[in-house]
Amino acid sequence: DITASTKSEESAAKIKEKLGIACSTDNRETAKHSDMVFLAVKPQFLEDVIAEIKDVLGSDQVIISIAAGKTMSWLEERIGGKIIRTMPNTPALVGEGITGVCRNALVEEKELEEALVLLRSFGRAEVVTEPMLDVVGAVSGSSPAFVFMFIEAMADGAAAEGMPRKKAYEFAAQAVLG
Repeated sequence: DITASTKSEESAAKIKEKLGIACSTDNRETAKHSDMVFLAVKPQFLEDVIAEIKDVLGSDQVIISIAAGKTMSWLEERIGGKIIRTMPNTPALVGEGITGVCRNALVEEKELEEALVLLRSFGRAEVVTEPMLDVVGAVSGSSPAFVFMFIEAMADGAAAEGMPRKKAYEFAAQAVLG
């Protein structure tokens, strides 16, 4: 049920093998045949991707943006239609993220719920107002970096007392996880 597209054949092959999903290098074909289209690209590439796929999208498709800093009005101007804007954080990579979610007026409640099911597959997802997405980015987007610094400092202290650094990281990280 999930298809993806990526920039290179090499990446597509890795995604197919690792995730067991169909993956190609054709954004247009992928977007054309999807009920929900996740725009999971760096913000500086988003406008080009939108321009590439815009004419194959239908009014019934839900567009879900994961691009930081691209507002709902920016997205509506360029792509229109049903748009959900999100702000995940890096712990999503290990299934422990939290994602802020907002939608435009065209997205129906049922469609939002379907999107939340997908977004919750890599952690929690909570609906917030669009102005709160900046706060979400500040509190949950930046906090992992501060926690990593805290773990590093604890490991430094343990290493200074003679614990091997690898073991110090394990103890510090597990303590924070707990």
